[in-house]
Amino acid sequence: MTEHQGHLHGSEMRRAITAAAIGNFITWFDFAAYGFLAVLLGQIFFPSENPATSLLATFAAFGVAFLMNPIGGFVFGRLGDKVGRKKILATVIILMSMSTFAVGLLPGYASIGIAAPVLLVALRILQGFAAGGEPGGAATFLVESAARGRRARTVSFWHCSSYLANAAASILVLSLNAALSDDAMFAWGWRIPFLIAGPLGLVGLYIRLKLSDTAEFERLQASGEVSESPIKDALATSRRQILQVVGCIAFQAAAFYFIFVYMETYLQAEVGFSFGMASASTVTCLVSAAVSIFVFARFSDHFGRKPVIILGAVSSTLIVFPAFVAFSTGNIAAIMVAHAAMGVCLAMFMSASGAAMVEIFPSRVRYAGFSIGFNISVALFGGTAPYVATWLISATGSPMSPSVILIVTGVTAIVAAATLHETAGRKTDAVIAARPAKYDPVRVGE
Repeated sequence: MTEHQGHLHGSEMRRAITAAAIGNFITWFDFAAYGFLAVLLGQIFFPSENPATSLLATFAAFGVAFLMNPIGGFVFGRLGDKVGRKKILATVIILMSMSTFAVGLLPGYASIGIAAPVLLVALRILQGFAAGGEPGGAATFLVESAARGRRARTVSFWHCSSYLANAAASILVLSLNAALSDDAMFAWGWRIPFLIAGPLGLVGLYIRLKLSDTAEFERLQASGEVSESPIKDALATSRRQILQVVGCIAFQAAAFYFIFVYMETYLQAEVGFSFGMASASTVTCLVSAAVSIFVFARFSDHFGRKPVIILGAVSSTLIVFPAFVAFSTGNIAAIMVAHAAMGVCLAMFMSASGAAMVEIFPSRVRYAGFSIGFNISVALFGGTAPYVATWLISATGSPMSPSVILIVTGVTAIVAAATLHETAGRKTDAVIAARPAKYDPVRVGE
């Protein structure tokens, strides 16, 4: 079977995109809803006379899920390269959606005392474990299913689902706050975003079970080239690629959580926005990112991954300080424009990084290799970003202090991206050579 014959087209490609996107949507819908409800969840599960203490505890529970991401990445990455992409994608979506659904059923601290936060943390750990297998499987499945000249655009649907999930969570939480009294929101309204994960997960499971595995994995099976020890082989043969993923995703993870999740809390606590204004700014930012990512992805498919990734990292880093200056003005229009601009710059980076970080691995260790690098970075720099940002403001007294997180990780991404070899237009089952291959735009249209 040729690579071209292994590509999906038409309704099959749309089904594959939907299958990959729905799991990502559930993941980020949950994480975003948790972030947007952080103040309320702090009162329900971590009551304290000091609001800052409750908020820190809530974000600590938010971050603990991400400490499980690398473990989930190791377990599911290994299985994904051994038994197939499809089976693991089906497994992780049901684990993730059901644990999220269970959060919506939890009683609060007032009802069962210390057991409430303990159960919340336990479910967050299970969510993090399952979520560790989601990115590697979904991104690998899409890269291996798409035509060479459309891989960045195809993977961008996966990224876009996370933007839409954040926007949907923001709009839902805003609507609940508008429709319900404070007492009703405290008693049961906060549960709705988490309970939605149940039916969404069942739909996603049904769609994923209807898929066939990728042609590349089936080729590996037919030729007997499936790795018996994907983690060991990835660490032995693809250490450089894993480190490149860690460096690039460090910025992507920190920026994503800060710009699209934590900023909702930041605008309320530090800028003085109402909940509605903070939500409006977040949704505007997310919509701007969702639209622009496909424009940049087209550039990436045509001109290559590396220039788009570097330009995205540079612009994202340079815009941080001016954006925080705009936040300090209190001017609503300036703040919303700065927030949206940060989202667009991050979308530029993500438009190419999604495909590139998968393409740099050979197919026999692709799921495992990408999962290792991706989840290590998300654990260290993603889920911890809201907590570290809150702590920095508390420790320094400066609302500008969280900018350090984005600047440091942005510089790290620039350095890591500079070491990448160009992968656009290359066969995805080719082992990445030690020297860069010349980009061949003629092949992109295949």
